[in-house]
Amino acid sequence: MASSPGRNLEDSLVHLGLSQTTVRLFGTRRDHSNHRMAELNRELDLSTSIANYPGLSIFATGSYARGEASIHSDVDLFFINDCLSGEVVNPNLRQIKVMSDVIKATEGKLGFPAPSNDGEFLKVMTVAEILKDLGGREDDYKNHFTARMLLLLESSPVMGEDAYRSVIDTVIGSYLRDYEDHVKDFRPTFIVNDIIRFWKTLCLNYEHKRNQEEDARKIKQKIRNFKLGYSRLMTCFATVGLLSSYKQITKEDLVSICRMPPIERLLLLAERQPLVKGHLIQALQQYHWFLEKTENTTTDLESYFSDRNNRTEAFTHASKFGDAIYHVVYTSATQSETLRYLVV
Repeated sequence: MASSPGRNLEDSLVHLGLSQTTVRLFGTRRDHSNHRMAELNRELDLSTSIANYPGLSIFATGSYARGEASIHSDVDLFFINDCLSGEVVNPNLRQIKVMSDVIKATEGKLGFPAPSNDGEFLKVMTVAEILKDLGGREDDYKNHFTARMLLLLESSPVMGEDAYRSVIDTVIGSYLRDYEDHVKDFRPTFIVNDIIRFWKTLCLNYEHKRNQEEDARKIKQKIRNFKLGYSRLMTCFATVGLLSSYKQITKEDLVSICRMPPIERLLLLAERQPLVKGHLIQALQQYHWFLEKTENTTTDLESYFSDRNNRTEAFTHASKFGDAIYHVVYTSATQSETLRYLVV
């Protein structure tokens, strides 16, 4: 965590300059996320299928990994085999058994919503697969790009901590091909470019889906766009902003940063670049509004977004959040003289 020693998240946010009233919701969401993930860990720890799957790591992404989940949040899980334990015998059958136990635990015992996209992402990938097409045209098509980015930008291990650490280490290593030749002045340009590519891919994917949707589903797409302009923007550019504050960086720095939730990256950035604090406070005040709004049920959110005036209000807030994050990144990169690498 980036919080100073002895400080929890709420104390760190107050120290930054936010009010006690504002930070309380951040702390409540963090506590709820940790509690539910601990419950999930205990349930999955009973699974012999997971225990007997060599090299398997299960990690959460989304609101639970960011420490922002509400009682209405679903849980997004990814499954990666670190491939360090040899070839998996009967991988298809093992995978079916693992997914069965995961669904029983999440939907059945813990009452999480059903997996998104009809369980499309309930499959075990290998670290070799998510690196094979890095930067290539097949990268996103096979969902490897998304898995790799979410692993680095907003992930939290639920099972298989050792395998998770191994995967993080291997994936980051793939972005450091030139590190040994530039130890004293290595810039994380490759990984920053991939993060920006991920953000732009998310935006393009949204536009594509919006063009394909019927009128009856357009409200759902507006809600997705609203969340894109907050949580996904936060995830991507908290990381870009922090990495832009480094004129040189080590592999250990990158591993540590990737193990932090996005808000912790922003707090670390404020320590490294104090000039961002004013803009960061504005951004987190807007993010607090977003967290309040997303405490509602899906039905309530759809009702809210069905009103044009409400949509205007929501996207006005999102625009202010985006402006504040832009100024955070711009200030960080300008002070560190790394802005040129974000633009050209």
